[in-house]
Amino acid sequence: MKKIYYKKWTIPLAILLLACGMIGYTAWDNNRVTVDKVTLNHSDLPDAFDGYRILQITDLHEKEFGNEQSKLIRLIEKQDYDIVLFTGDYISDESENLKPLEDLLKGMPKEKEMYFILGNSDEDNSVATLTPGNRFYDLFQKYGVTPLYPGKKITKDNESIWLKTNPYVSVVEIWRETPSELENDKNEFDTQYAAENDPFTIEVSHRPTEIDYEDENIHDYRTRILGETDDEWIDWDLSINGHTHGGQFYLPIIGPIYAPNYGLFPGSVNVRGVHTENGHTQYVSPGLGASGPTFARFRVFNTPSIGLITLQKTNK
Repeated sequence: MKKIYYKKWTIPLAILLLACGMIGYTAWDNNRVTVDKVTLNHSDLPDAFDGYRILQITDLHEKEFGNEQSKLIRLIEKQDYDIVLFTGDYISDESENLKPLEDLLKGMPKEKEMYFILGNSDEDNSVATLTPGNRFYDLFQKYGVTPLYPGKKITKDNESIWLKTNPYVSVVEIWRETPSELENDKNEFDTQYAAENDPFTIEVSHRPTEIDYEDENIHDYRTRILGETDDEWIDWDLSINGHTHGGQFYLPIIGPIYAPNYGLFPGSVNVRGVHTENGHTQYVSPGLGASGPTFARFRVFNTPSIGLITLQKTNK
């Protein structure tokens, strides 16, 4: 009788223990933060920027790491970087809770240049709201973070790279006009950029540009509305993105199980890590937070992270 009793409860007990272990691990893993260290290689990178480091912070989604973001801030303080890029989705959809973001901004080291863009959870358009009076604009400005739109020329030792926002990376955004307050900035940047001889360009956008295909709606917008050529939709050398959470649910060997806007089993290209397609190299950061319905707002085998990106010049 004892032997039968033991066999009867072995499997259910093992399943229960495994489930409890998974829940405990997931809770622990979602509340720690790591550094995703990557290298972006390009033969045309100006010599002065060989070894240049970019700290990327993306997809916070109101996540808190320690009291007043103390755990996250301590990790950032330990990193060696040249510039900071905040790449969107600081809140959950339609939320008014800016405290996790403000706690982070308040504690950020201030000796480095910092720039920000917005994500789809922040506003319905990442460009149209970058003006005084917008809650994100005012908060970032308060702590010395500059809006990146339409772009920024970064100069070092008489050489330059260009950080450039993407005007049509999101299908939702392409039909919105640039606010009149930003027209002069855009025209001035476009004039300088056009006058540059073969500028080395890094696209900075919340949602990744698909490097293996072009969305049909964006193709029509480019060619019919903007009058651009049909053969090339990517005009940058490197790209830095967020939005996908690196595949919010992830399994070793299998890879991403789900990613926002990419659905189930999306693969890694355009979703996670560094990939090169057709000569274009893209980095998509796993980011910090999670989105979706409240009951599913967590990560699986996908530790929250900040990105530490090293630019490296390679031989042609």
